[in-house]
Amino acid sequence: KQWYQRRVRAVYSNAISENLGKFEDLVQEMIHPHHVQNPEKLHLTVSVLKLFSKNEIEAAISALNEFAPRIPYILCGRPLRGSLKNLEIMNDEPDSVRVLYSEVTLTDESDRLQQLADQCLEFLIEKGLVDEHTDTHNRKDVKLHCTLINTRWTGSGPQTFDATQILSDDWELTNFGDFVLEKMQLNSMQKEHKGKEGYESLLTLKLV
Repeated sequence: KQWYQRRVRAVYSNAISENLGKFEDLVQEMIHPHHVQNPEKLHLTVSVLKLFSKNEIEAAISALNEFAPRIPYILCGRPLRGSLKNLEIMNDEPDSVRVLYSEVTLTDESDRLQQLADQCLEFLIEKGLVDEHTDTHNRKDVKLHCTLINTRWTGSGPQTFDATQILSDDWELTNFGDFVLEKMQLNSMQKEHKGKEGYESLLTLKLV
């Protein structure tokens, strides 16, 4: 049983890495240290694909290669420059949180990144690689976010944490720095390698 994610990967940023390290220091008494994302693995997920055979993996790779020529037109030939800032949670109870994430904002304030993600997801649905009802919960728009804390990443420690202080106006670190999104990848969620990016990539499509 193999699970793969279609991700948009950011260029490794020293500023973001440094700020995430500061963030980990600030929250170390609130959560298990392994619940904070490794800066080298920061990503945006377009969709999770359930690929159970070699043929299904090859079909996914073929479909994404077919989608690739659309990318320059969606992006209007310009790089995706932006920043990670503002902290949000996936649920409505700040004292019982599993996932905390940073919002993604493009410098030019355009919707090009959202259009790229949404059109890619729609294409995957058309190709039968994503079930519109069960895999996306009947949504065709991608919730773009960069996860910083996820209590499900390890079996250690509490499964929720109190994020009330982190979400308060007094929290000192909410801007994590700038980035350039340079590629989209099909990554395995189970296999990892020791390279800088931390994930096994089955396909890479350049964005710049």
